Amino acid sequence: PPKYKIKLELWYNKLNVFSNLFMYYFMVGIFLLILLIIEMFYKNKIIKHFIKFFIILVLLGFLVHITGLASRWIISGHAPWSNGYESMIYIAFATLLSGVIFMKKSSLTLAATALVSSMLLMVAHLNWLDPEITNLVPVLNSYWLMIHVSMITASYGFLALGALLGFLSLWL
Repeated sequence: PPKYKIKLELWYNKLNVFSNLFMYYFMVGIFLLILLIIEMFYKNKIIKHFIKFFIILVLLGFLVHITGLASRWIISGHAPWSNGYESMIYIAFATLLSGVIFMKKSSLTLAATALVSSMLLMVAHLNWLDPEITNLVPVLNSYWLMIHVSMITASYGFLALGALLGFLSLWL
């Protein structure tokens, strides 16, 4: 492989991006959710500033997530949704993407998707999913992997957002 791919893979393995994002999303998401629930009952400028701060933190984590997916794509030479581990980190990305898209209506969506993404990344790092970057299985070597699988898999994130927002609405 070219030298830049070797350096990128060493950097990727050293940072352990998705393993670290799991706890990051959880902590930031839970604090953002608590602040948003408090804001429903007590309007305060300080709380608004903290909410904006935590929204920025979630968005920074989202940029790191995009960087990790792009790095994995460059290293492997194929889209990062061809095995169980890659599917889980991609679904976590799609879930957070749905929160970013819909956060203009309510910041609660971003907090909810940060928590769901955290859970998905936790599942991705259980022992039975192998995070190793491997070659593409010949049966998946098709342009349909890019079109079909990416859309179908991303829809799970939007479904998770709808489910969690429904639960939160019922709870509140």
